[in-house]
Amino acid sequence: MSIEYARNGEVEIAYEVLGPPTGRPLLLIQGSGCQMVMWPSEFLDGLADRGFQVVRIDNRDLGLSMYLTQYDDLPRKQRPAYTLGDMADDVVAVFDALGWSGGHVMGGSFGAMVAQTTASRHPDRVLSATLQSLGPSTSMRLLRPRLRTVLRVAGAVRKKSRTRDEEGELWAKVFAAAANPVLPSDVAQWREAGRIAFDRGLNPKGAMRHTSAGFAAGDRRAELAKITCPTVVIHGERDGMCHWKAGKATAAAIPDARFVLFPEMGHVPAAPQWPAMIDEISAVADAGDDARRPRGEGTPRSR
Repeated sequence: MSIEYARNGEVEIAYEVLGPPTGRPLLLIQGSGCQMVMWPSEFLDGLADRGFQVVRIDNRDLGLSMYLTQYDDLPRKQRPAYTLGDMADDVVAVFDALGWSGGHVMGGSFGAMVAQTTASRHPDRVLSATLQSLGPSTSMRLLRPRLRTVLRVAGAVRKKSRTRDEEGELWAKVFAAAANPVLPSDVAQWREAGRIAFDRGLNPKGAMRHTSAGFAAGDRRAELAKITCPTVVIHGERDGMCHWKAGKATAAAIPDARFVLFPEMGHVPAAPQWPAMIDEISAVADAGDDARRPRGEGTPRSR
């Protein structure tokens, strides 16, 4: 598949379309610092097999999307270069480029923050939302990250990669620190994704601006309460970056949202969790499609 571009004002967003052209529209949003190539092929294939037309994007300031280098020298204490709302508008710009009147969204970690902002600010465009591994605010009391996990991740990303193999090892270490269980096949996949990311281009300052936008959003519960589409919040009980009770609080802030706890999952899902994740995405998408379907149209699903 080839990379295409959508435009939100002056910002260009790179995206790739996978799966059947007539499939249900689903857009995937990765976490802070993660390019679209970080989505495992097994996960993408599983979604396509369930009838989704999958679109994955590079967030602004990352991968093949536009780098906002004009903010590289922005003083640290000055307001963020952009907001989650700006990034939600990027998502809608991709919808427009694809000709989607509406679509399902799924995001992990920081990507889930962008997905929920899109759902709350553009309720007419988002059919359903799957939010994975996030809290409703940036309060450390609520997020309760484990010091050991944070130090392992920070240690992995501390040094700038000079070669594609170094970037591959960086992401293999990040995955090993953030996921559970850690399987050799998963580590190999992340190592190769890191190498591909290096080839596509790195922008560490952009990843830092993502983090700044997330922290500047503060407590988002008032915005979460505006989400009207069917929503599922997925969290790992062994998440060392964001405690599972923060995920439960996220679901509690969204009207009628479901909370699903995966006992063996960390902050990043591993291969054993992909089938159940796909089941949850498909189920909430069914609910979203049912909610938008005119009364009397189609055959009701059994529950």
